[in-house]
Amino acid sequence: MYPRFSVGYHSINRDLDKSVFDKQGLEIMEIRKLAESDYDMIVELYKELDELHVQARPDYFVHRDKDEIYPKDAFVHNLSHPGVLELGTFENEQLVGFIRASLWEESGMVKDVKTVCLDNIYVLPAYRRKGVATRLFAEVESWAKEQGAVRLDLHTWGFNKSAIALYQAMGMTPQRYVFEKKL
Repeated sequence: MYPRFSVGYHSINRDLDKSVFDKQGLEIMEIRKLAESDYDMIVELYKELDELHVQARPDYFVHRDKDEIYPKDAFVHNLSHPGVLELGTFENEQLVGFIRASLWEESGMVKDVKTVCLDNIYVLPAYRRKGVATRLFAEVESWAKEQGAVRLDLHTWGFNKSAIALYQAMGMTPQRYVFEKKL
């Protein structure tokens, strides 16, 4: 059974709806903009995301300390930056998944277009395949359209098969390839 969601924002300067129960009193999950008070929870999820990368590619990724994973000053800065959206999914006030996206305006050898880059998405293993990532992705897609973006981009590693499947299910297609040859 999929959880019910309450989405607590409606524009970039959204007021947060703290409701986490539906009319029948059933528990639901809440998606809302992250706040400075969420820092300790977000860093714990980033640590899990980091560990996933270290385990899959120990030849490339290194373990990092809490302050290196996502420095608090960078987190606080991003919360107030109009071109960054940081959302979390909460169950009983506990962060179970998050997404961070940022608005880019490309220039140089490509056309000048607004693009939103999905920087990070992570859902705790116990909450996967329950629609959490799909809902977070959909919220970023809506925000991207509000910002006038014409495209949503992201980068992922070839080892992350479940993420690739999610992105394809959300309508994303490969744009470019990066190859490597170990020497």
